[in-house]
Amino acid sequence: MTAPPSRPADDPQHAQALQAALAAQNLRCAVAWTPETASTNADLLERVRSGNCALDPQLRVAGHQTAGRGRQGRPWLDGKRDGSLLCSLAWPFAPGTPIAGLSVAVGVWLAQNLHALGASGAQLKWPNDVLLQNRKLAGILVELADTAQARWAVIGIGLNLQTPPEWPEAVGLDACGLRTSRWDMLRLLAPAMLAGLPIYAQTGFSPWAEAWNRLHAWRGESVAVLDHGERHTAGLALGVDDQGCLLLQTPQGLRRVASGDVSLRRAADLRTTTPS
Repeated sequence: MTAPPSRPADDPQHAQALQAALAAQNLRCAVAWTPETASTNADLLERVRSGNCALDPQLRVAGHQTAGRGRQGRPWLDGKRDGSLLCSLAWPFAPGTPIAGLSVAVGVWLAQNLHALGASGAQLKWPNDVLLQNRKLAGILVELADTAQARWAVIGIGLNLQTPPEWPEAVGLDACGLRTSRWDMLRLLAPAMLAGLPIYAQTGFSPWAEAWNRLHAWRGESVAVLDHGERHTAGLALGVDDQGCLLLQTPQGLRRVASGDVSLRRAADLRTTTPS
């Protein structure tokens, strides 16, 4: 896809058009645009916790975040303004719904739609990253807010549309020849998420386990699981199970690792890099 990025003045109209397009597909979702905010996840968490919103999905899209964040409190730096897709979707599950594996499922939906755009090399790194050319293309952060009416999952996505030159470990869609806008991506991704979430609410992660394993970037490689920077366990990465847990073949046998607050690194990379 070679569509040019939208002009900033067009973004509010694109948000309105996306909401109308979703409604035409019987996918109810309020879409809001802001040129700049601290964090789209924080915005939606505050909104749903206030109790002053309807029990409808809400999508918030930003041009720039001043305090974006990833898992384990790490910052998400979006580099060049308008060089990223920065958005969060708040989805109301029934109170108490377990959400094990949700970020892993979102990774499948994101990667599949990247393939549809033409980024056929996009792969998944457990539990919440999308890689391209073995560099980080996108990250996912799922946070919960429990209210009397719902268990809200706020799903944050940061996707590099352009490669940030200041971060050699990151890559953008331009690296595979794609010049696309945040709205091109959302016209594919938002319907996929809004259609997938009701299924996930009924079944959990299992319908997407096979697809995740096909997209697995480090299958069969020696990896280490880190818990807040400390080595937790190591083995060969086999893939994920029906709950979205990582399956590791270790000298002691097969281990299941839940995402929780852990991260994954290639074992070889730990010899030369520090956790990030």
